[in-house]
Amino acid sequence: MNISSAPVAGWPGFVMVQGDISLGLVPGLGGRIMSLKFRGQELFYAPPATPEGLPVLPEGDLPDLRVFKRSFGVRIWGGDKTWVAPEAAWVEKIPPLDLDAGCYAFEQEKDACVMTSPVCRETGLQAVRRVAFLEGGDIALTETLRNRGDVPASRSVWNVTQVARPFDVLLPAAAQDIRSYYHEDPTLPDPGFTPFEKDGWSVIPCRNDVCFKFGGPVRAGRAVVIKETDAGSVVLLRVFDVAHDKPYAHRSMVEVFNSSRYPYGEVEVHAPLEAIPPGGESSLSQLWRVYSG
Repeated sequence: MNISSAPVAGWPGFVMVQGDISLGLVPGLGGRIMSLKFRGQELFYAPPATPEGLPVLPEGDLPDLRVFKRSFGVRIWGGDKTWVAPEAAWVEKIPPLDLDAGCYAFEQEKDACVMTSPVCRETGLQAVRRVAFLEGGDIALTETLRNRGDVPASRSVWNVTQVARPFDVLLPAAAQDIRSYYHEDPTLPDPGFTPFEKDGWSVIPCRNDVCFKFGGPVRAGRAVVIKETDAGSVVLLRVFDVAHDKPYAHRSMVEVFNSSRYPYGEVEVHAPLEAIPPGGESSLSQLWRVYSG
C-alpha cells in the first residue's frame, strides 16, 4: 500500500493506493473519503472544490447555534462521511457541523489512515474514521462515535456514501420490506415506482434525476452497488453486521436516497441505536470489496 499527500477533487488530502484501487481522503472536510477509484474509474460523486476553500467554523461557544446553522445551510461536498442518527435530533435539520464540516486530525498507521473529528459542540460526540487496505485489496472502514459529554447520548453511526449516477443498488430483502419515505417525509415527492425483486434481492435503480428515498431492514448485512463505467461494470460490495433484535433509527438498516438536483445517489448504512454512556463509544465496521462485474 502507498499513501501520499495529494489533492483530492481539488481539496488538500491524502491518497491511498493498493493494486487497482485508490482512495482519496480529505480530513479537513469532515474526514471524508472523497474518492474511490477502480482501475482509474471514479465511483464516488464529488463536485469541484469551492474557490473559497475549506469551510471555517467559528471557535468557542456558538452564541446562537440555530442562527449560525441557518446561515451555513446544508452543503453538498460528496464522498463518504459519518453522520449521526437519528436525523430528527439535528438542530435546524442540518447535520452537526463539527462532525460533517469540521477539520479532522489525520494520523497514518502502518496499514491504515485514521481521521478524528473535534468534539462536537452540538452532541458531545467525537467521530473517528479508520480506513485500511486488507490483504487482497479489500477496504476496512470503521466508524466510531465517542461520547465526550456528561450525559448518555442515544445515537448511532450513520454512514452515507454519495455515488455518481447511474448505478443500481441491490439489498438482501423482500421488495415489500423496502418502503418509500414518501409517505413519511412531506419534502419528498412520490417516486412513481417501487423496488423490484430479483432472486431474493430488492433492486433500486438510481439512474435518473428523480428524487426518492427508500429504506428498511435487510436479512443480512449486505449492500451491493453495480455501476456502469467506461471500462465496463464495477461492483462495490459492502459487508457489515446487523442486529435484528435492536432498534434502528428511521426503522431502517440501509437507506437509498437519489437526488434530483445533483447527479448522485446515496447508499446509507446504520448501526443500531444505543445509549452511549459518557466515556463510552459505539462503532460500525464495514468491509468494502470492489471488482469488475
